[in-house]
Order: sequence, then C-alpha cells, then structure tokens
Amino acid sequence: MQSDLNYLRQNAKDYLWGTSHLSDSLNQPLLLAYCSLIFITQGHADLSIQFKSYHLQAGDFLVLAEDSLTIIKNQSADFSCNYCIFNRHFAAEVAAVLPNALFAYLNQMPHFSPNTEQAGLIKIWQSQTDFIIKSTEQYQRTLLCNHLQNFFLVLSEIVNHKKTLAKNEYTRKERLCWKFWEMIAIHCHAEREVLFYAQALNISPYYLSQLCKQIFNDNPKTLIDRLVIVNLKQRLKMNTLSIQVIADQMHFNDASYMCRYFKKHTGYTLRQYRKDN
Repeated sequence: MQSDLNYLRQNAKDYLWGTSHLSDSLNQPLLLAYCSLIFITQGHADLSIQFKSYHLQAGDFLVLAEDSLTIIKNQSADFSCNYCIFNRHFAAEVAAVLPNALFAYLNQMPHFSPNTEQAGLIKIWQSQTDFIIKSTEQYQRTLLCNHLQNFFLVLSEIVNHKKTLAKNEYTRKERLCWKFWEMIAIHCHAEREVLFYAQALNISPYYLSQLCKQIFNDNPKTLIDRLVIVNLKQRLKMNTLSIQVIADQMHFNDASYMCRYFKKHTGYTLRQYRKDN
C-alpha cells in the first residue's frame, strides 16, 4: 500500500486498488491517501485512529482521510486487507453527489463492523471493484466513480438508520464547513471566488480558510476549483454542448479563459479531454 501511495502522489494515477498485510507499518503512523478505504479480509488487528482504540477483524472496514492519525498497534500473523485509495481530484468527483452529513459522520466514526447481510454485499462490491480495475479500460474511471458513489450512498442509508450523530451534535465549525461544501455544489457554476461564500456564511474569507484547513485539510479556493472542474468535465462529456455554450453556462468571460483555467487544473485542453472521454 505504501509503494502505491508514492505512485498516487506522483500523479501517475488518480486511484489504486490492491491487497496488503500492512506489516511494514506496525507501530508507526500509517501513510494515507486523500481518501483510503481499507477492507479487512483476514485476521485481526488493534489500531489507534485519532487517539481512539479500535479492534478490527475480518469483514470490518475503515474510511480514512489523509490527516487521520492511524497507528497499527498489533496484528495477527494472517492479517490481510484490500484497499482502495484515491487522490483529491477523484475524491471530488465521487463526493459530488454525496450528502454532507456523511462526511461529518466519517470524520468521527471511521470504523464499520457490518452485519451478516451487509458483509455479504461488501464482498460482492469488492469483487466488482476488482473486475472494474482488472477488466475495463475505456470507461474504467466512470465505472469506478459510480461504483464508489453507490457504496457511499448505501453507507449513508446505514448511517441515517443508526442516527448516532444528531445534527445538534455538530460543532459550529463543522456546520459552517458542511454548509460551505453544500453551497459550492449549488453555486460553483457561477461563483468561483472565496469572498462570495464567506459573505453568504457571514464570516471572513480568512476565517473560512482556517475552518477548511481544520476540517477538509485544504483551502477554500482549492475546494471551489475542484468542483468547478468536476462540473466542466460533466458538461464536456455531453457532445451536444459546444465549448462556447459551456463557457456561458459556467459564467466564464470567454471560452479561451475557460480553456486556460481547465488546463491549469487538469493538464488537458478542453478539446483533448473531450476527445479522450
């Protein structure tokens, strides 16, 4: 997993799927991707996540953010896991349709022990993931994105039924950040400046920046740009829309500026991306 992380961080891939024993990470902070899904397939282990202790056994899974301080205290000799790791860009695509409440929950409750029925479904989901990674190419990214969205949406249903984390238990900082994320999804096609969102939330841009660093481990402008790019990619896949029409829809002054903006954040021109996707 650690070697795959280096590969991911060099921007060679946006996502990776693999198997690991994590034996080289014992009693030291586990290096994580922007988002890491870890499925325990065999054995057991004791972990510390954000200074809370967890006992993991086969069938359990973790959803960890990059800044989650995670230390494996001990593990059985037969311990093994599957993992799906992905970077910020791919995480933004996956998160675009997900409810904000889920992120708040995962921030505090990263460990899941599925019941028998859920465990069976998760095994099937992992097999399907393995198939997508090994047997698809042209539409692999879209297939995996949809596959992960389905996983997290089902997880949201489970979380809602548990009702473990009531809305009034969120801190003010968390509520502001989730509201900010919600606003980006609604307004990013027209508003790309931090000031707009800070004013709407009745806070200063500086305070919004501090909050985002604490909760999302990113600055607000990066979060805005990331969702703008997701929106642009979605529109570019619609071949019936011309570049100029997309520029008008996304409130860019002209198509050439939109092309420079897109290339800055993706490395592709608009036409290159449309051709390859």
